[in-house]
Amino acid sequence: MNSTNNSSPQTTPHDSGKSRANVPLDLFKSGHLIALKPNCCGGIIIQKPFYADFVGNGAAVGGGFDINCISVYVIGKVEFYAPATYLQRQEAFHRRISYSKMLQKILEMPSPIHRACVMLNKLSQQFGDDGIKQIPSELIAQLAGTLTHTVDMVRHQYFTDTQTAPKNSVSCTRS
Repeated sequence: MNSTNNSSPQTTPHDSGKSRANVPLDLFKSGHLIALKPNCCGGIIIQKPFYADFVGNGAAVGGGFDINCISVYVIGKVEFYAPATYLQRQEAFHRRISYSKMLQKILEMPSPIHRACVMLNKLSQQFGDDGIKQIPSELIAQLAGTLTHTVDMVRHQYFTDTQTAPKNSVSCTRS
């Protein structure tokens, strides 16, 4: 990010299109707090050693949250800025906490199939079917606390016509 003396936040745009954007991990591991712009249409999946976090528009990243991240997957177009005021930092923290609470609710569901289905629904609501088709199953599995095979099964059912699915198949309806 560029450093300037003016008080307007500096942004770094990243557009994943159909592949992983090249977002430097140092940006997240540095300990410096940044945030996704509140009006951006994208999101990021931050992969940690044993799980992944999803972060959407307006949420804080970096700082103490993501020092141990091992990769960052960008969904859609995101723009980062450095929250300059106490109020901007507080709002970014609140947004990050709200995304963490959403993930926690999903992870509390006892069925891994249901967790995978709900995670696909949440991501589809924000990024559409084309957007979630691009996200690797491994990352969705880490978000939902399931095996990759479970996500693959649910994803297959999610994108097929439920009228033609066999009676014993996984049921995952779109919301």
